[in-house]
Amino acid sequence: MNLSREVLDDLVTLYLAGEASADTRALVEEQLAHDPELARQVEEARSSRLSLPTAPPVTPTAEKLALERTRQLLKSRSSTLVVAAIFTVLPLSFAFDESGITYLLIRDDPVVGTAWWLTAAVMWIAHLVIRRRLRVAGL
Repeated sequence: MNLSREVLDDLVTLYLAGEASADTRALVEEQLAHDPELARQVEEARSSRLSLPTAPPVTPTAEKLALERTRQLLKSRSSTLVVAAIFTVLPLSFAFDESGITYLLIRDDPVVGTAWWLTAAVMWIAHLVIRRRLRVAGL
């Protein structure tokens, strides 16, 4: 097979990196057998390769834990938003009766309405903290 030098250089790069397919490896080795200049360059590249330490493999459990933690944060973000919105709006709920508008929690039971708004404030703060953590992580 007649390959241009540029294509062969690209294939040799993949071959030396160990990322070439079996067919590509066979093709490069065949070219190396016929081209002594290319074989010499490949041997030089192999001998001058820096011996960098290999990174320790990432355990699948660490990846899985990170994924599960991210999923949990995303669920928490959604649930805190819903609960905060409900606890914010519910004390403002009202009903129409013969005397006009009657606020169910604010006027009739302001202590409970205030407790609901305090709960809403805590949930809004929790929601904003979770959003910030996810934004810092790029999500």
